[in-house]
This record gives sequence, C-alpha cells and structure tokens, in this order.
Amino acid sequence: MKLSTQILLLCLSGLLAACADTTGLSRLGDSAVNEDRRLLVTFTDRSIARNLQGNQQDNYQVVEQYRNSSWGGRKANELADRHRLKLVIQWPVTELGVSCVLYEVPEGQPLSQAIQALRQDPSISTVQALHRFEVLGQPPALVSGNDPYRHLQAGFQALGIADLHPVTTGRGIRIALIDAGVDIDHPDLKGQIKYFENVAAEPADHNLADIHGTAVAGVLAAHPGNGIGITGIAPEAEILAFRACWPSKPDALAAHCNSFTLALALNQALKMDSRIINLSLSGPDDPLLRQLLEKALAKGTLVIAAVPKKGQVDGFPANLSGVVAVGEDSSGHPGIIAPGKDILTTVPHQAYDFMTGSSFAAPHVAGVAALLLQLHPEWRTADIMRLLRSGSNTLTAHLPKAAVAGKKPDGF
Repeated sequence: MKLSTQILLLCLSGLLAACADTTGLSRLGDSAVNEDRRLLVTFTDRSIARNLQGNQQDNYQVVEQYRNSSWGGRKANELADRHRLKLVIQWPVTELGVSCVLYEVPEGQPLSQAIQALRQDPSISTVQALHRFEVLGQPPALVSGNDPYRHLQAGFQALGIADLHPVTTGRGIRIALIDAGVDIDHPDLKGQIKYFENVAAEPADHNLADIHGTAVAGVLAAHPGNGIGITGIAPEAEILAFRACWPSKPDALAAHCNSFTLALALNQALKMDSRIINLSLSGPDDPLLRQLLEKALAKGTLVIAAVPKKGQVDGFPANLSGVVAVGEDSSGHPGIIAPGKDILTTVPHQAYDFMTGSSFAAPHVAGVAALLLQLHPEWRTADIMRLLRSGSNTLTAHLPKAAVAGKKPDGF
C-alpha cells in the first residue's frame, strides 16, 4: 500500500520540527550516501494514542534527542534486524498514530528484494522510496538599475559590476570596515551595516556619523535598487563597521586613529570571524598592530589596506607582507590599482559627494573580493590575491568575470 502524500508531509514536517543539530537529522543530508537506497517506512505505534497518566512524557525516552516511545523504538530496531537494514532516523507522527522510520538498505542487498520483504511484513503499514522535492520559486534578480546616480559611479561602471550582480552580491561574506564612523541612518546605508561599534573618542555632540567612514561604506555597500543614490560593489555582504578613527575637526574628511583604537577594532574583527578587513588608512610600523594583522593573515583573513601617495612616509599596514596594498595610481607601490578618483559615494546628512584617494580605491577591491568569495568560498587568501594581482595589477572587469565563468587564476 502506498503512503499518502499527507503521511509523507507529516513525516517530513516532524523531522524538520526537531532540533537541527541532532545526529539523525545530520545524517539525512549525508552527501556520501546514495539516497536511492533509503526507504521510508511506517508502522502503527500503539503507544502514541495511549492516554498517559500524570506527566505526558512518562514512559518516553529520548532517542537521538527525538521523543519516541520505548515500544516504538524497540519495534523500529526489531524491523531493522529482521530485514537487515540500517536505521537512520525515527519520528512519531502523532496525528496519524504511526511511527515514521527512515531505513537504509546496505550495499550488496538488492533494493527490490528489501522493498518486497518489507511490504509483505504484516506489522508494517507502508513502504516507499525517499523522494526529493524542490521548491518552485526563482531567486529574485537584484534590481539596481533604478538608482539614479549609478551612471556617475566611475568605479562601478569601469569594473562592470552591474553585469556581476545578477550572479553574486557578496552575500554571506563578512567584511570588517575599520575606519571613522558610519552614518548608519543614511538612506543608502540604512540596514546595510550589520554591526556597528565605536572604539574611539566620542564627540561632544555624540554624533558618530563621520564623512570618511560613511564614504568608504557607501562604495562598498550602498543599498541597491531603492530608487535613490548609488549602488555598492558588494551590497549583500555582512558589513561590520568599527569606528576606530575620528575627524581632526568637526565635519572634516580628514580623520586619525591610534594604536589603541585600531588594536581594539582589529581584535573585535578577528573575534567576529571577519573574512575581509578593509583599512583605508596608513601610519608607522606598529608592533601591536603587526601582531594582530599577522594573526589575521594566518587565520586566512583577507586584509586590504590603502597605499599613501608617492613621497609620503608611513606606509603601514599596506607594506606588511600578505596584505593587499591598494592605490589609485601605479606610482610608488607594487600593489593593486583600483578606481579612486572622483568616486561618487555617500556622506552624512543624506548626501552624496565625489571623493578621491586610495581610501576609496581600497573598498573597490574589498567589494570585488567579496563577490568572488561568494562564488568560491573555498578559495584561500593567496588565491584571491593571485587573481586580483594578475595582468597589469589593474583591477578591471575581466578579473571577476573570469571567476564568474568558473575560470581559476593561473597557478591554481
């Protein structure tokens, strides 16, 4: 007798309603197992309909963290022994008064023979194959074409990001943005910053929305398709914003940090398992920060840092081995050249402005790296760096497009 659709749905809903981290549920998705050799079996469980006295959990025991009656558990194991099957998971479907059991037919035992034997067993109600179902929805395409200033975004256009967003948006990639404060209430950033923490001096007016940090955040993660402003390079990345720097004077683009605030921010970024760290700043070589950054690199975190202009001193942390150095031009550094001139981005008070400098080139690289990591989460830091640094060291559209097409950089 075939199992009705109702029974199947109730069995599966019962399975999914249980704790997802249990041993049984983990085996349901075991890719190493041929699901064609798994059978769904039900039998009447007389203990389900029994009117239990006192505590309704009396006479029940936890079997792999699911509540099954002792009788039902014994019965399932007896059937497994009788028919030489492996019991994968069991769950009582109380509304039907049956116990639903998933068995696996061992290799070497004919599947058809096992099905026939089970169907001939008078104690079994139903036997069926374990079917696979797919939802019938399509993932929504990311709509970013109605952001009115997008055509003014020089870097966004040069990198061909609009062509990449239908397949990758940086979703699930955690990026630590260590900078000045971010205006988290800016209409193009609202909801885009998953975590914000201030580890720097707080201004007298308690306004933590600074120009530099807000501008860097906009390049990286401005909200797409909301009918206003611009679109970020990786708008669905998980942005962790740490305010470790503060303006030199109110409403100034220039901002500064120190070893202590940067160390606090880096420590938090590591504790929160950031996959990418963006540092649009530079200064003297710092032993404490070096240790933190070396730990980040050893952990596999991609660290991206801005390079100062030619002739300027204090090129740390971009000069640290393993860090991806990013500048807006090729003069004076061997790192990646990314868009950094006349970059339209977000600034506080619901406004936008054009910015220039390696500070705004760095988030272009961080964003592209997030796009690649969403598609290839198994890629190591060295793999991403090799891809980003290929060719003339200029970050151009063909680099991410090659990865989208499934091609790997030379040397993989």
